[in-house]
Amino acid sequence: MGLFKHRRLGWRTLRFKTAGSDVVKLQEFLRQQGYDLGEEKDYGYLTKDAVRQFQRDHGLVADGIAGPRFFALILQKDLPVRRNVHIVQGGETAAEIAACYGVGLSALTNLTEGGRVYPGQRLVFFDREVWGIFKSAKANLPVDSLTGLILSPAADELVDTNLAAVRMASLGQDDGILRIHEILGGRKQRKQAVKDALGEARGLAGFYLPWRQVAAPDGRRYLSFLKALRRALDQKMLLTELGPGVSPWRLWGGVDYSRVNDLADRVVLSLPIDDAPGSIVERKKAAELLASLLPQIHSWKILLRVPVFAVEWEEAAGKVSWLKLPYSTGLSRAFRYGARLEEDEKGGLFYRYRRRDSRFYLYLPQYNALAGIFALANLYNLAGVILDELGMEDPRIWAALKDHFRAAKLKFGE
Repeated sequence: MGLFKHRRLGWRTLRFKTAGSDVVKLQEFLRQQGYDLGEEKDYGYLTKDAVRQFQRDHGLVADGIAGPRFFALILQKDLPVRRNVHIVQGGETAAEIAACYGVGLSALTNLTEGGRVYPGQRLVFFDREVWGIFKSAKANLPVDSLTGLILSPAADELVDTNLAAVRMASLGQDDGILRIHEILGGRKQRKQAVKDALGEARGLAGFYLPWRQVAAPDGRRYLSFLKALRRALDQKMLLTELGPGVSPWRLWGGVDYSRVNDLADRVVLSLPIDDAPGSIVERKKAAELLASLLPQIHSWKILLRVPVFAVEWEEAAGKVSWLKLPYSTGLSRAFRYGARLEEDEKGGLFYRYRRRDSRFYLYLPQYNALAGIFALANLYNLAGVILDELGMEDPRIWAALKDHFRAAKLKFGE
């Protein structure tokens, strides 16, 4: 079970001037993460500084004290975020080093302006999880750029890719808050739902519960369901969703986010598509949504679910509806109908065209906007991202990912 098989670490809080075998174990871990502790054996200044830097790198309070939250992270079977260090050798260039690790220069977080390096310099970059929602076997899977696949309920049979695979729940997927209320309504229904989930996850690395809405009165029942699901899945991975549609706990009801943090391996935050035409992803909106989770959810548990498809809004008879399209299909439609490229009031680019009695507004996922979202994962030190969905993306997205971090290679459910 992870780096510390017998989990001797974590039974007490470690701080400056502490000594003992658990301090030695902690220092072994920090050295493996690339921190320079010299010959220090007790919890001295170098260990304190390394703990502080690790906390800063992983979105924890940077106080230099190894406490419960610190150990909750490092005692994971697999660290969701991995810090990598390269010590520059004579004659090496930043571009050569980045290419060696399969990342862009922007991924080297402490690279000086101008990109100059010197022998002995420690260059740091991170591995983060990159999951892709998989529906069609026709999707071209860039295996080296993915951590794993999330299989949609209607996914084609998956070919062997050596990637971890997680099943997205079919229960309540498209039925909204009332259907979810029915599922949570009684012990019998919840028990059956857990049984169904276990069946769907059979032979896979885990299970993803993509419920974006839970009624406030169902908060306690939802936690009971999650607890039963966590117990049934055992070592398998559990992903669940939080966001604006899942009300946090109040006196009159809601979901206790801190309990979800304890139960789930990953917490997914989806970037929603607006009912009215507009940019598909906005960094500012994503940051605001993250701010609503971070007080109670560990940053290293959060996965941003990012739409990478094109969206076509149709305006007809006073009503507006939208349809998701592959990037290539959206681009071909824009050319086919002679669409004009325009800019909205927020600076988002879109194509406008007419067909019959309808007006259409087509937004393609902007490379710069997606890069901004990936930069947020580094800024807040998130577990990573979920790409929604594979086969619909602009091929340039893979270069944007590599410019910010490398896809982690993890093994779950073993």
